[in-house]
Amino acid sequence: MSLMDIVSTVITIIFLLVVLSYYILIFIKHKKPKSTHKFSSITVIIPAHNEERYIGEAINSVIDSDWEGKKEIIVVDDGSKDKTAEIASSFEKVKLIRTEHSGKSASVNKALAIAKGELIAVVDGDSYIHKNSLKEVAKEVERDNIVAACCPVRVRNRKKFICMWLHIAEIYYSLMRGLFSKINANITTPGPLSIYRKKELMDIGGFSTDVFSEDADVAIRLIRKGYKIGFAETAIAETNMPYDIKGFLRQRTRFARGLIKLLKKHMQLNTTAIDLYTLPIFLFGYIQSVIMGSLTIYNVISGYITYFYSKGMYLNWWVVKFFFEWFSMVGFVKWMISIANGQTPLTLLAGVGIISTLLTYPLYLAAIYKFDKKIDIWHIIPIVFMAPFWLVIMVIYLLCVPEYFRKNQYNRWKKNE
Repeated sequence: MSLMDIVSTVITIIFLLVVLSYYILIFIKHKKPKSTHKFSSITVIIPAHNEERYIGEAINSVIDSDWEGKKEIIVVDDGSKDKTAEIASSFEKVKLIRTEHSGKSASVNKALAIAKGELIAVVDGDSYIHKNSLKEVAKEVERDNIVAACCPVRVRNRKKFICMWLHIAEIYYSLMRGLFSKINANITTPGPLSIYRKKELMDIGGFSTDVFSEDADVAIRLIRKGYKIGFAETAIAETNMPYDIKGFLRQRTRFARGLIKLLKKHMQLNTTAIDLYTLPIFLFGYIQSVIMGSLTIYNVISGYITYFYSKGMYLNWWVVKFFFEWFSMVGFVKWMISIANGQTPLTLLAGVGIISTLLTYPLYLAAIYKFDKKIDIWHIIPIVFMAPFWLVIMVIYLLCVPEYFRKNQYNRWKKNE
């Protein structure tokens, strides 16, 4: 067995164990803590930078959301160059803060300093929350020792080409957050909608400006203080994703760089669930992406050179068929059939790879059933062609490795520019 085969086998076995752990969490019965607090006021902070396309809808969704008590809405226009501030100022129920472009964390912290609510909700300027969402997520924060909570996130513009894949990824991550929350191992309170107890959030200094992934950083710091992060399965927040190549690459590069900084800042030996489970999984996921992404690219390119380019065939039906099978579920199915027929030898790597893949796809389907309640063509296309999406993510992770050697990061987002 070559070194490449050994590395691939080890990584695939670890991946299988990770996937199996998800199934264990599925069957764990989770008894939520009792409600011990009742909050009567909430401040909803909407940070926005160049969000004229979505900010009106975001504000309206917050205004229309159910809440028994006082609801304060603060929009922070973070140095927008478009009509974001003009649109926000047209709402009588909204308090507008205008700042120089300083980033999401700094913007939220400015609003946090003047917020009057006992609870703090953060809703991104490109997002939309369902009518019951504030109330349902707040119920989680009313439970004993739960000081922050989030909910499932869907992609609102999922019919925009690449957003089909982003939607599947978002509801899959939502499924994972729900599972992780059973053992207080969820480390992300995502921007489309998360709610915090103001006192505890202020006690840790609000949101950090030294990381891109402020939504994960704040959750980790709260857990380190001994608190729990809740998950409201019955609420829904929707977000609008970038659907052009530039916006997509910028967002995913930011996520990758943010993950590296997050791991550098928070990885430690400890006995909490996030130290024994979540952060190691995130670290493994990054390493897996870099190594398996590199190997996949090598296999695709070498296969093309060997079977086509070296024979003077650059683009024909067989070349298209070659790439189609590599980048779709069809190739995996044909591979399984060839092993079953004895045409391809059943190695340890092949066996573990097949089991891992067969266990992964039901999780995607479970997320669709749980959060979308139906399946349509906008689900089927990305499910069948999931491989190229994850390969692009792997390449981005690979290209972002140098971020590890940079000392500083400053949370200053650049969107729609």
